[in-house]
Amino acid sequence: MNEHILVSKAKRYDASQTQDHPISCTFLQKAGYWADDASGLPMMLIDDPKRPKPQTKKADIETGEDQKGE
Repeated sequence: MNEHILVSKAKRYDASQTQDHPISCTFLQKAGYWADDASGLPMMLIDDPKRPKPQTKKADIETGEDQKGE
């Protein structure tokens, strides 16, 4: 049986090696934000130079309709 067209045309990417979550923070599911483990404050309110800075989604791998015609 032939391979499905979506499988044959899909692009494969290596798994990301970056840290998926901030160090020393816990995601509070009910509240919907990351909180600092030491102080309990929302991550964006703590003044810690080691805290990851807000960034763009430039490193995201584009998938789906964005690749039409490639």
